[in-house]
Amino acid sequence: MTQNRRSFLAILIAGLAAAPAFPGGASGQQKKKPRAIAIEIRKRKVVSPKGRIRIYENETVELHWSTDETVKLHLHGYDIEFLVEPGKTAVMPFTGKATGRFPVTSHGWGTGGHGHHALSYLEVYPR
Repeated sequence: MTQNRRSFLAILIAGLAAAPAFPGGASGQQKKKPRAIAIEIRKRKVVSPKGRIRIYENETVELHWSTDETVKLHLHGYDIEFLVEPGKTAVMPFTGKATGRFPVTSHGWGTGGHGHHALSYLEVYPR
């Protein structure tokens, strides 16, 4: 075996031996749990949180929706639609890939009640 090959193998073996063996990857960091944001709708209005829903670009969150009346919601810009029913929490996992301000609108209340107005806004800020 030539000197160059022995040197290369020694460096390779030393590098592999020094690499940490953590389940989160070479850096040893565990994958972060998504941030949970509770959103409550009462009498066809978002009562909590007040104002806008704010996240950062590439942040993964779970939007936990609750309501006093069945409603079909639509997150514009990301084209996500989902149903929220009273007494149940609808969880919407979401990663903020596109930055900007996106309305969350109702596409129907209860049994047949229609509507298309903004209940809240999701704001995704650049990092």
